[in-house]
Amino acid sequence: MPTELQLLKCLVLCQILSNCYRSIQLIRYEEKRKEIFIIAGELGNIEITIFEQGQWRYDITET
Repeated sequence: MPTELQLLKCLVLCQILSNCYRSIQLIRYEEKRKEIFIIAGELGNIEITIFEQGQWRYDITET
C-alpha cells in the first residue's frame, strides 16, 4: 500500500496537472519498488515518480 505521504503528494500533483489542462493517462502503484508512477500529457510525455517518503521526480520527453 502507498504511504500517506505518497497519496497526499499524488493528489496534489494530479490537481496541478488538472489545473494546467494536462490529461492523466495512467496512475500505478508499484508494490516491489514502493513507488507511484504517473503518466500524463496528451502524448504521455510527462512521467512522474513519487517515492515512499513523498519526494517526487518528473521527466518530460520530447517527441
